[in-house]
Amino acid sequence: MHRTGVILLALALASMRVAVAQRSAGSAGGLWYSVGVAPGWARLTCDICAGHRETGVSAFLGVGGSTSRALRVGAELAGWRQSAGGVTQTLMSVGAVAYWYPNLQRRFYLRGGAAIVMHRASDGTDVVTSSGIGPQLGVGYEYSLSRTWRIAPFAHYAVGVVGGDVKFNGGEAAGSATVSFFQVGAALTRK
Repeated sequence: MHRTGVILLALALASMRVAVAQRSAGSAGGLWYSVGVAPGWARLTCDICAGHRETGVSAFLGVGGSTSRALRVGAELAGWRQSAGGVTQTLMSVGAVAYWYPNLQRRFYLRGGAAIVMHRASDGTDVVTSSGIGPQLGVGYEYSLSRTWRIAPFAHYAVGVVGGDVKFNGGEAAGSATVSFFQVGAALTRK
């Protein structure tokens, strides 16, 4: 599973490198970075899991390059945390992403890519972990704050379905796990 995550991260970095190379070759693109905070909902489903969607605080950080005015690519890291009843849950999503702007006059975008989604729950004694690889999708609408800064309300969803398993204190507890993560919030982007 860790090898797959490294491969996914390498693909994201390679896509950023291509975008930066196109920029230096005179393309209309450029480097971008983005941060966002949002309420988030995480869910773990498996043969022995309850599958409740839990609400918590989430944030994300992204960086990449623009290949054209209509497309930007990059890598993103998102995190989520929730504590209740003595159990702390955390989730992390690492992936490669592309933002496509179908109409350049309007700042509406569609977001797609692939991510590894990892979940961890701990009560201070026992630890349950799960992870999976899958698609990430989203939509948003950017408003200009200045020539280089934009703010965008968004909705993003990532789900790890391939290679999912559940481990209890390091030993396998269940297979066929699905880890999903949904965010609705606002992002600040510099282009």
